[in-house]
Amino acid sequence: MKIIDVHNHLYPKEWMDYLDGRPGSPTMTRTGPINATFYHEGMRLATVNVLGHYDPDARIIDLDRYGIDIQVMSFTTPSVELIPAAEGVVWAKKANDYFAEVCRRYKGRFYAYATLPYQDVNESVKELERAHKDLGVKGITLFSNLAGKPVYDPQFFPIYEAAENYGLPLFIHPAPPITSDAMKKVQMPLPLYAFIFDTTMAITGLIFTGVLEKLPKLKFIHSHLGGVFPYMVGRINDCYKSYASDHGYYPLPKLPSDYYREQVWDDVISFHVPAMKCALEFMGVDHLLIGTDYAHPIGGPEKVAEFVKMLGLNQEDSEKIFFKNAMKLFHIDS
Repeated sequence: MKIIDVHNHLYPKEWMDYLDGRPGSPTMTRTGPINATFYHEGMRLATVNVLGHYDPDARIIDLDRYGIDIQVMSFTTPSVELIPAAEGVVWAKKANDYFAEVCRRYKGRFYAYATLPYQDVNESVKELERAHKDLGVKGITLFSNLAGKPVYDPQFFPIYEAAENYGLPLFIHPAPPITSDAMKKVQMPLPLYAFIFDTTMAITGLIFTGVLEKLPKLKFIHSHLGGVFPYMVGRINDCYKSYASDHGYYPLPKLPSDYYREQVWDDVISFHVPAMKCALEFMGVDHLLIGTDYAHPIGGPEKVAEFVKMLGLNQEDSEKIFFKNAMKLFHIDS
């Protein structure tokens, strides 16, 4: 069965070289011939231990071995919004040009999300337009916070307007989380809870502040099986009702969960069948997508298909999750 992987990551080697030994944050330390570790403010943020994490040729070999036909690639954290604004604008263009070249080299095998310099909203909109019109990106990477600022800060609204106008879904992925200090105190790794909570707060805030209500055609992909949103739906709805006036939330005519089910797609990265069944029951089969988190150490390109098969769906519904939903969402021709 065809597989389209919408959650995976490629680091431009030039970006890695730029971060290698860079003073301050973010930075990177090489730990072996193909290994490296990224840090932000003293905490381990991401790890490279697979050649395909930055080498497209090696990546193709891995995809063939895992039976993955197409990837929509993203530039993961640490990304360009964490460096000074002027540098971020330059590196966003470099990243998007690099991804476009990889897509050209392996036409039909790879597509890309745009990387934006969120430090400068005007430049982000310009780069979004360029990436869409000139480079053919299929979506936009939106980090769970933008250099510490909530993604639902009003200053970012023009980016969402442009994304809706061009029909580009936003892929919500963890960044250095707002809860980093809490994770330091309890001595737990950032990917365990902080990443998941951060993306959930991001989409919840976008709903509570009316971004999805104002832009009803705007679409999002929520990584890691929707963080914790599908499992806290009742509490999310009740908290909106109870605290909307206290926090000045937008007066929504529908429940927060309604916006989520209508305008959000979840990838199925979980590797725990009961959680996947819960997300399936809440989201419906039309709003689930294959993701592998390749090439991170806690990804699962070799096992994600088996977990989806364990849901016991019929052929038509399985095909929706494996590739048909992605083809429709990203306008990928058969």
